[in-house]
Amino acid sequence: MDLQDEILQEAEDLAKRSALYQSRLPRTLVGNTRLSDKAEEELLEECNEAWRELGEFQNKLTLADASEVVQDSENPLAVLLARERALLAELSVQKDRISKPLLINQEVLTCLGKQELQNADAQLEMILSCVRSRKKTLQQELEREQRWLQEQLEMEKSLQEKRTEHPQFLTLSENSVVQKMKLNMEKVTSQKEKLLSALGNFLDEHYPLPNQARTSGKKKRPAPEVGADTDNLITFHEVLERLMTKAMKSPHDPYVELDDRFWPPYVEALLRYGVVSRHAEDPQRIRLEPFNE
Repeated sequence: MDLQDEILQEAEDLAKRSALYQSRLPRTLVGNTRLSDKAEEELLEECNEAWRELGEFQNKLTLADASEVVQDSENPLAVLLARERALLAELSVQKDRISKPLLINQEVLTCLGKQELQNADAQLEMILSCVRSRKKTLQQELEREQRWLQEQLEMEKSLQEKRTEHPQFLTLSENSVVQKMKLNMEKVTSQKEKLLSALGNFLDEHYPLPNQARTSGKKKRPAPEVGADTDNLITFHEVLERLMTKAMKSPHDPYVELDDRFWPPYVEALLRYGVVSRHAEDPQRIRLEPFNE
């Protein structure tokens, strides 16, 4: 009983130290957990007894007569009833059986209790270390957020003072920003128009319609096959414009349906140079490649 009182006292000390969150680690609870020779002999004897009982039970199972089991394929109800009676009999035996604890030696139980306390002590130390580390990180983050908030409040106060002292200055500043944005928009629009004009001239010169093919020196552009209807063909510029418009207006379905108005050499050129791609299931549909991704 003295050993049990000692282990209970040590458990209470551990609980108190864990609750106070002391900076130093708690001392080792148990210095020596070795069993005495007598306790080891009793534990070994109990293990051998349990092993003998297990061997006897296994021998009984091995020597059990399998022919006693009811086997009647023509009357499965009788088989089920026989199994029910066997299970009820086994249940009655298990209810009347008194379980015997494996370990009854108080010294062994006390030693096991000390080991469990040591394991719990180590786990609580790890948890305490993690909690302290997390607390320190949160404190540092809180300090940074407080400094940032103080800076923002000071900046807001300074802007309010400037606005009160010089209201016309803020109006001029806002107007200058708007004017600068307008100038930038005009430059972007002008540059866009130049690029579109240059692209149109390039396409008209190098990718004309078959009925508008022109000679360049002694070299002629390939003409369409004899008898081909070229009146309804759309220009290369219109093909690109339709692809871009479709990609911008309906990005969820950017495919354009091919028909007789699309000249096949134009489509093949776009496919060859990786400008467009075909639909995986419908080769008559093409889309502009997503160059922005």
